[in-house]
Amino acid sequence: MVTVELYSSSVSGVLKVKKDQQAIKNLLEAKKIQYIEYDVASDLERRELMKKSSGKTVLPQLFIDGKFAGEVEDLMYLEEDNKFIDLFK
Repeated sequence: MVTVELYSSSVSGVLKVKKDQQAIKNLLEAKKIQYIEYDVASDLERRELMKKSSGKTVLPQLFIDGKFAGEVEDLMYLEEDNKFIDLFK
């Protein structure tokens, strides 16, 4: 079984970030994929780990087994091509 981590922020005032976070959550839940969510607004260590691992600060970010899997656009493109679920094999 893979470990799936979603990095998000509870204090983002940017509507696009809120929508993107919800879109990834909806996709994961629709595929019945369990995930751990980290709120980088309140967990500075996780924020730094996220930035170091992906090289990015944009939210949300998805990691699978500790490896950066992508941002919302990347994941939605994979889903459109029916390849999203392949990330978890």
